[in-house]
Amino acid sequence: MEPNAIRDRLYGCNPVQKDGYTMKRFLILLAVFGLFALTAGAAYAQDSTMNPTITVSGIGSASGEPDIAYVEIGAERIDRDLGVAFNATATAMRAVFDALTALGIAPEDIRTTSLNVYPQDRYGNDGQIIERQFQVSNVIQVTVRDITQIEAVVTTAVSAGANTVYNLSFGIDESAALEQEARHAAVADARARAEQLAEALGVTVGRPLTVTEVVSSGSPPLPFAGGGMAMAAMDSLRSQPISGGQLSVSVSVQIVFALE
Repeated sequence: MEPNAIRDRLYGCNPVQKDGYTMKRFLILLAVFGLFALTAGAAYAQDSTMNPTITVSGIGSASGEPDIAYVEIGAERIDRDLGVAFNATATAMRAVFDALTALGIAPEDIRTTSLNVYPQDRYGNDGQIIERQFQVSNVIQVTVRDITQIEAVVTTAVSAGANTVYNLSFGIDESAALEQEARHAAVADARARAEQLAEALGVTVGRPLTVTEVVSSGSPPLPFAGGGMAMAAMDSLRSQPISGGQLSVSVSVQIVFALE
């Protein structure tokens, strides 16, 4: 059988007819695809129009008394003899540690935060060192879980040999109840904002679609610093008045509401 005859039997047409048939099928498929794209786009536009939303933020806060305190306490000595300064600091901090544990502070609530040794040089007019002293400091952070003890902790430490007190701050260790109170206030604030905007637009607030939350605890540090006290005055120390006041826990939310 001739090749042309085989081709005609397979396609049922001559080459010209085959090419025309293929082009016709292509145009039909193109038209169907275009119709589908237009329909999908119209459906999406209709869905977007039929489901408007509004996004608002809300803030809530709740206040309470602090239930934990942190304070950094240290000893610092300066001497021409490095050994003297080093040993004096070590002796003072050992006494501070023992005094605080005797007061009831747990060993795990006493943590060393820094130990520094460095020279202090004094230079002459010719740029040469004419005197060298060594400064040694040892600082611990004390976690006070009974804040009624904070005054006693500071006084006891200084009486035992500490001569630096830094970074006294208060916090709220058990904040779950305050967070819950702040959370309810934040959601109420967000809904009130949404309803105000919806009223201005002439629409109604529907159900919430998504919610995002951020929690922050307000624990402002209360600075308290001391140093350079003469050891002769240790027997006449009085407790420093210290107050924790109140701290706040804040919650902010972002809510997307449907509009009706």
